[in-house]
Amino acid sequence: MSTPGRPRLYLIDGYALIYRSFHALGGGVPLRNARGENTGMAKGVSEFLRRLIEKHKPEYLGWVNDAGSSGREELLEAYKANRVALPEEEQQDFDTGVERVHQLLAGYRIPTLELDGFEADDVIATLAPQGVAAGLEVCVVSGDKDLLQLVQPGVWVLNPWHGPPGRTTEKWYGVDNAHERLGVPAERVIDYLALVGDTADNVPGVKGIGDKGALALIEKWGTVENMLAHVDEIEPTRARNALKNAEAEARLSKELVTLKRDLPIALDLSSLTLDPPDWVALRDLFVELEFGTAARTAAVNAEAAGAAPNAGLERAAEAAVDVEGHMVSARAARAAVPGTPAPVATDYRVADTPALLAEAIAEARAAGVIAVDTETVLDAGAPPIITPMRANLVAISMATAPGKAWYFPLAHRMPGSAQGGLALGDEPAPAKSKASAAPASIAARLLAEGPQPVVNLPPLESEPMAPLRALLEDPGVKKTAHNVKYDLLVFRRAGITLRGVDFDSMLASYVLDPSRRSHAIDALAVEFLGVAMTGYDELCGKGKQQMPYDEVPIAAARDYSCADSDIALRLRELFLPRLAEQGATALLHEVELPLVDVLAEMEWTGITIDVPWFRSLKTRFEAARLDLEKQIHAEAGESFNVNSNPQLRTILFEKLGLPIKKKTATGPSTDASVLQELADEGHALPQLLMEYRELAKLESTYLDTLPGLVNPHTGRLHTSYAQTVASTGRLASHDPNLQNIPIRRELGKDIRRGFIPRAGWRLLAADYSQVELRLLAHLSGDPAFVAAFEAGGDIHRQTASVIFGVPLEAVTSEMRARAKTINFATIYGQGAHALSRQLKIDHAEAKAFIETYFERFAGVRTWLDTAVAEARERGYVETIFKRRRYIPEIKDRNFNTRAFGERLAQNSPIQGSAADLIKKAMIRIHHALGEAKHTARMLLQVHDELVFECPPDEETALRALVDREMTGAVQLRVPLVVDIGSGENWLLAKA
Repeated sequence: MSTPGRPRLYLIDGYALIYRSFHALGGGVPLRNARGENTGMAKGVSEFLRRLIEKHKPEYLGWVNDAGSSGREELLEAYKANRVALPEEEQQDFDTGVERVHQLLAGYRIPTLELDGFEADDVIATLAPQGVAAGLEVCVVSGDKDLLQLVQPGVWVLNPWHGPPGRTTEKWYGVDNAHERLGVPAERVIDYLALVGDTADNVPGVKGIGDKGALALIEKWGTVENMLAHVDEIEPTRARNALKNAEAEARLSKELVTLKRDLPIALDLSSLTLDPPDWVALRDLFVELEFGTAARTAAVNAEAAGAAPNAGLERAAEAAVDVEGHMVSARAARAAVPGTPAPVATDYRVADTPALLAEAIAEARAAGVIAVDTETVLDAGAPPIITPMRANLVAISMATAPGKAWYFPLAHRMPGSAQGGLALGDEPAPAKSKASAAPASIAARLLAEGPQPVVNLPPLESEPMAPLRALLEDPGVKKTAHNVKYDLLVFRRAGITLRGVDFDSMLASYVLDPSRRSHAIDALAVEFLGVAMTGYDELCGKGKQQMPYDEVPIAAARDYSCADSDIALRLRELFLPRLAEQGATALLHEVELPLVDVLAEMEWTGITIDVPWFRSLKTRFEAARLDLEKQIHAEAGESFNVNSNPQLRTILFEKLGLPIKKKTATGPSTDASVLQELADEGHALPQLLMEYRELAKLESTYLDTLPGLVNPHTGRLHTSYAQTVASTGRLASHDPNLQNIPIRRELGKDIRRGFIPRAGWRLLAADYSQVELRLLAHLSGDPAFVAAFEAGGDIHRQTASVIFGVPLEAVTSEMRARAKTINFATIYGQGAHALSRQLKIDHAEAKAFIETYFERFAGVRTWLDTAVAEARERGYVETIFKRRRYIPEIKDRNFNTRAFGERLAQNSPIQGSAADLIKKAMIRIHHALGEAKHTARMLLQVHDELVFECPPDEETALRALVDREMTGAVQLRVPLVVDIGSGENWLLAKA
């Protein structure tokens, strides 16, 4: 396929690209950032512009916008009138997307063209021949078929969306192949469209003449005018009669589809040259949009261009909307944030001699505040998950000032060697080059240049390394890290107790704004410092070509690791004043940082699982799953692959004719919400499918996985706890996730039965009773709600008594169930629609039920309304421990987004306070266990529950200690209650 020569002028049909991007990525289930903004259109346009500029390198480029209809509406009132208006929510998303596109165009410095009163197509049609006359190859960029009429020598059409959805490529259309799109050459496109019409623009065409008929007529007669001049000779009869009956429509349609080439606009090439993009503006914009890869690329380019880094954008300052609901640019937001850090020159050195080791340690002690980072490799045979309990220390980096850091190699080795590298002072042996045609990683490229020396320091436990060990264990030298819990555990495996930790840049980021999409150090470096860090895959490669970290040449490893500690130290300087300004210093230093030691101890301890029990469960689960599969096939009337969504769609929506609830790009959705809705309507197959999926998930997540994650060194299972995942402040368990084991189903209970204490000990489980409802009572101060808790007993029965106005003894099980549902619906800000589905009652009844509830508990209603009003005024809500959550969604113009923000304003203080409460309790218990010198240990945290193991003779004392510390973690208007149980496994302890 031929392509244009050089130089080229690219003319982009702007709104064609905008509509395509919106409907491909912004409609259906749209791409949204953490603030709830629909970013689909911006994503599509951004990716398109990047590809166009990088791949085609246009000498001249113009983005052409519509600014009217070129008088076509005067010819045909219905012209484009059949375009269906978007629903209000989607229209708001569309308008926001267009604003973002304008920011993208400004950032890429792409010239825009428009002529008042005319469509973009006509502007392009006028400029294209002018470009040819100027000696350029004109490239019209659009997927619209009507622009093919412009193709002539020197004018090309580039369709960026050739092919089926999801597998689109770009395709050039020139004089030689223009016919491939519609079946006619470029000079007959207007005749073809005049005959078949264009439903998108409401061009009528000739009724009765379709695609094949039009092609046959054009092949014989050419133009529409020639057809009409010889209409009596037209064959077949149907086509002849159609043309006779619609002569006016044919002529009108041709006029409508013919692009105007004589508009009063002249081609000014000097205004269409491409300047380098404003990478700083793009970086800030991509940070707002949460396009991580694009933000990092922009940051790299901004650094290369010598741009100053930005100050980062606080959630309050960077909110996408102001109080009137209008977009705020990144630059305008940043103007309100003082203290933009200046660029920092870097000095990263390797300490691999006694003199350099001593110099580095002296420098660290003189600084008094340092940042540390560890580099590791996994044990041989360890599962491919990042866990410190299977990680071996390869190197340490230490930053002593912004831009200044040291690298301590401990266990680097020659590529492919089984043993570590040389010790301090030894001579390196020649290394074999791993040169390849195009090394993909930094390490591979460096190795391709020739042998790289490998010189390690002595083993960490040796006498020459005592000064470094002393520095790391000295509480008088303040330590900073990013995700310090990982480093604590890695150091502990290496025999070092890291002391003096007083800052974690990851936790600080989380405390400042828990809703930030990523708290990873590379994301924060781009957002706050304008620095693009080297990624692990860039350093080591990807997939099968990935090099183990300990084989990375020390020169490359130095820069990679030192950047981690350096950036952590720079973020410390940036975040400390912001924490103070926000009043969040205490939350970091009294909750999140102390919790690190607690979680590290829990992860180090782990928990025992009964592996033979899990193996027996696997057999039972398989049998139960196969039985369900038979029931599903019987209900469907045929056998099919239950795990195949296409086959499932065919069964549900074609064979059984069930109503389609939601569509995706590939067809009707079969996700959990759809199956639940269908099951609620009484359909049996969706209910069976949900049970099957739950069973299969339990089987794969726990029975197939947990035995393989038992640590061979300890014989126990070690989960990891993440502090920076949930915006509410909740902890998250991963690798493996032990927080989502269901307790209601018997098979879920059987999984819990497999968690056991060490031999001869017992498990103890302590669970806050209805803590979120107690916090709601405390925060609202509603007298009836507070009194219900003070009375003790069953709070849902107490609530039902108040709502239905009956004595406690008259409360039925149904009344209690409804009261329980609305109690929790209140916490999550659910309305009548959600409640009607949960209670399986009609909307009016649910609405009346809610109204009655808030009549009885008027204080709750007042508090909920106040929470929304305060969030709208301040832009955030707080927990009782002053954890702040920004809610820019509450000022959004989009109704659904705004309603989502209002729900967040109501439930975040409750859920966040519950999260803080359990954290405070864990810290108190951790210290109390140490002070009492108990051998009992805290093992797990699951939402409002804590799990311990203890010897039998400590159980009574442990119960008392846990109850005291959990109930005393905070003073509320209502009593805190803790349910405590014990047993030989987790299920019995929970019961």
